[in-house]
This record gives sequence, C-alpha cells and structure tokens, in this order.
Amino acid sequence: MSIKFYSGTDPQTGCFSNFSPHSVHVYGQTWKTSEHPFQAMKYWSHRPDLVKRVWEALTPGTAARLGRDRGFPLREDWDSQPDEEMLKRVPKVTLEIDDQVIRPGVTAEPLFARVKDVVMYEVCLAKFSGNAEIRKTLVDTFPEALIEDAQYDPYWGWGCSHVGENKLGRILMLVRLQLLKGGG
Repeated sequence: MSIKFYSGTDPQTGCFSNFSPHSVHVYGQTWKTSEHPFQAMKYWSHRPDLVKRVWEALTPGTAARLGRDRGFPLREDWDSQPDEEMLKRVPKVTLEIDDQVIRPGVTAEPLFARVKDVVMYEVCLAKFSGNAEIRKTLVDTFPEALIEDAQYDPYWGWGCSHVGENKLGRILMLVRLQLLKGGG
C-alpha cells in the first residue's frame, strides 16, 4: 500500500507538503514553512536580497512564486551533481521501500543526483526533526510508500502518468527511516 499526499491542508497528510503551516529551523534561521528555505536556497550564494524576500514572504505560495521566477538567476549549481562535500551531508543508505513497488519497470534517478535534492533533504530533515507532532505522523506511516501526488510535477511528485521521480516522497521515506533509527 502507499500513502499519497499533496495539499498542505489535508488533515491526515498535509504535513508532508512543503506548503504545510509548520515552521522549520534550518540554514541558521527559522522559516515560516519548508517551502521558504527550499526556494531561498536557489539564490543563497549570489542574491542575498532574494533570499531575504523569500524569507519574508507571507505564504508558501508567494515563496514558491519568487523561487520559480526565471527572471532571477538560479545559483549555478542548482541542477548540477552535488560535490563530495555536499554528499557528506546525506546518508549513504538505500530506502526500505523499493521504488519498483510503486513504479514497476521504471528506473529512478539516484535520490541525490542534484544539489536541489540535497537541499530538499536538509529542509525536510530539519522540519520533521524539529516538530514532535509531525515527526510522529511521519514515523507512523512506516513501512508504507509515500507518494507526492503532484499531477503536474514528475520530478518532486509522480506526475500525471504516475512514473515520475517522486523525489519528495522518496526523501520523506529516507527522513522517516533516519527518525526511526534515532537520527535527526
């Protein structure tokens, strides 16, 4: 069985969304939602003015719009393979849930293939480590597969064809595994 999530307001699964109303302390400050730091990191090294605008955004939707605005240049490495130093910050384990259960016959991209994947992991780990209520909600989903049911996003979700990367779901399953093992 699998657990699908999307809306940040869903009473059962909303906390899995980056739009959920749960603050997160990561990268040296407290953010309104996990969407805020994820979007801000697109500008971290070269546009502190944009990082501040994202941090100040009143809603996760506003933070997302700022982060998706291609009128602003992304950090150069955002879609690149993480360097060795960055890869030291992520666990070297495989998921308990084999992706073939969710998407038979589909080979998934490695979980930490891009800098943005490591950023998402760090943000999610901080979010669930720092909030006991939603940590319990995530841990209690074990051993089910988590799927971001984002119809128009085959990278973070599984897309309309249900064969997308589901990176957010896979990252949450890894965070869950770490929390179960006492990490985070």
